[in-house]
Amino acid sequence: MTISLHALSILSTFLVLVNIPQQSHAAWTATDVHAVRGLILSSATYDRLIRPSENINVNVSLSLLTINFLDVKTQTLSSTGWLTAEWEDKRLTWNAGTYPDVTHVYALDTEIWRPELFIDNSLADVSILDDDNVMFKITRDGVVEWKLPRIFTTFCNVDVTYYPFDTQTCVVEITSWAYSQDEISLNVTRNSVNTEDIKPHGEWTIISSSAEEKTLQETKENGVIETFAQIDFYIKMQRKSNYYISSVLLPVLLTSYLNNFVFILPVDSGEKVGFILTVLLALAVLLTLVSDSIPSTSINTSILSVYLAVTLCLGVVCCLLTVLVIKIYFKDPDTDITPRWRLLHDKVLAPLSCWTGCPCQCSREKTVAPSDNNNEMVVMNAEDENTETKSEQNCSNELKWTHLANVMDHFFLVVMFVITTISSITFMVALAAGGELNE
Repeated sequence: MTISLHALSILSTFLVLVNIPQQSHAAWTATDVHAVRGLILSSATYDRLIRPSENINVNVSLSLLTINFLDVKTQTLSSTGWLTAEWEDKRLTWNAGTYPDVTHVYALDTEIWRPELFIDNSLADVSILDDDNVMFKITRDGVVEWKLPRIFTTFCNVDVTYYPFDTQTCVVEITSWAYSQDEISLNVTRNSVNTEDIKPHGEWTIISSSAEEKTLQETKENGVIETFAQIDFYIKMQRKSNYYISSVLLPVLLTSYLNNFVFILPVDSGEKVGFILTVLLALAVLLTLVSDSIPSTSINTSILSVYLAVTLCLGVVCCLLTVLVIKIYFKDPDTDITPRWRLLHDKVLAPLSCWTGCPCQCSREKTVAPSDNNNEMVVMNAEDENTETKSEQNCSNELKWTHLANVMDHFFLVVMFVITTISSITFMVALAAGGELNE
């Protein structure tokens, strides 16, 4: 009898230990979720066409995964990410004591109410944001979370003034379409765009982002102004300019200096006109290539396009000057040089170009003779002013059209080289400095 009582005691203790977990913990079951969904989504108590309250606060945030491309010519930004919206619907709550392990359930777009959101500056899909395959997460306190993945193709006002050192600010505009601001208020969840998971892009780098709450006003035919809530997500991107420095700027700079080498070619070679026309053709091709990558607008003018246009104009001037030099070079050698050309040579061409060849000199050379005492070189000046004046007159009388053409070639080489250098430095500094200030 004692052994039986002892065995019963052990058996009862074992049963108590086995039953304790079952009584203190109720596991999650699909039956409970089904019961919760039937409770909150009952057609008798819930109508998806009626908003939950008089005014609903919808918290919106934007997260980006990739920047696909920014087409500068069509001013189109393509990006991939998802839009997160949260709001509270008191009709979608259940008792935590009845279903303690069901913290949230999911519903489809056809089952619950949702705000009608619209991308105001969309270019690809001008429609209400929706997706029948995306589920809504509903918590037991009635908070609904909607994460909508999407490729955002939006308009971006591109400023190409400092191309290729430009910085662009694009915006994604989210607007409440059907409900006015008195019915739905759009609030930003965070003050910037979420870029934690973004992949690096080969051409653009995101340097900053921001979010701003705005309003959109619409005037009806009867004069009544209706206000809608709007959120603008700003994305500031900087172009990676290393590729453009080697493929655009460097060829433009080198080609611009090719204009000057036409004045080094001898006139007798017969290649001066052909050379300058080839350079002009190369500049025209570069100008066309750069213009094709820049939007056709007069709002913003690219400094690089202006520089190419100036370089093209300098090339045309070099071509005209080359024709002038060739014409002077092949004048009848028996024809005397007119006083105007002689004055231009003596006062402008020879002094400014520092031409040192006879018969035109930038400065009179000094006579040098060795010293008998210490084998050093000493400078011997002209005997008197009359001898120097006579030498200058003889030099001037010996001036021929061929010599004048050579002096003009040298003068134009110096002048165009200085102009090209000054214009190149000015435009390149303006591009680099403007890009830094814009950033």
